Amino acid sequence: FATYQSEYPMFRISQYMRELAQAEKLGHYPAVRERSARGPVVIWNLIRRCNLTCKHCYALSADHDYAGELTLDEVFAVMEDLKAFGVPALILSGGEPLLRPDIFEIAARARAMGFYTGLSSNGTLIDRPMAERVAQAGFDYVGISLDGLQPTHDKFRRMEGAFARSLAAVRHLGACGVKVGLRFTMTALNAHDLPHLLQ
Repeated sequence: FATYQSEYPMFRISQYMRELAQAEKLGHYPAVRERSARGPVVIWNLIRRCNLTCKHCYALSADHDYAGELTLDEVFAVMEDLKAFGVPALILSGGEPLLRPDIFEIAARARAMGFYTGLSSNGTLIDRPMAERVAQAGFDYVGISLDGLQPTHDKFRRMEGAFARSLAAVRHLGACGVKVGLRFTMTALNAHDLPHLLQ
């Protein structure tokens, strides 16, 4: 399971696959590793606005501004509280966090404060220049969600070409040296695509 607390468990499939492959080579399964106690990882929905209107969106986001969101100074104040609480990592999310004009200022402050800093994006806005900006900002990790192969993903995301754009983002980020992870939320409507995604 992931280190942050969530209503839904997150499985690190690529990590498990590597460990199983290693176990096959060794002829036995590795011992369970105990982790030292840490503070919670915070996935922070900094902005509700999003360029997509996904069927399964928990924020009911759309591509317009929403009232009541934190100012930059308020964001920085919350970050001070999170640091004092012992939070080791911030995953900046949304909505689509790249639509927040000050996202790179927030990331810079998070890095300066010593947070492990991640970005959770749908990937459709990450072309090569944006990937270079993300790399220059020093994000430790970028998570991009895929809901299945192209027909399933585009249907979930309600955007033709969303799958191709998200995959292109993964390649752009990789070419810029940014660590990227793929996220997949399995439901009855997309479980059939998981084996193909793993391939």
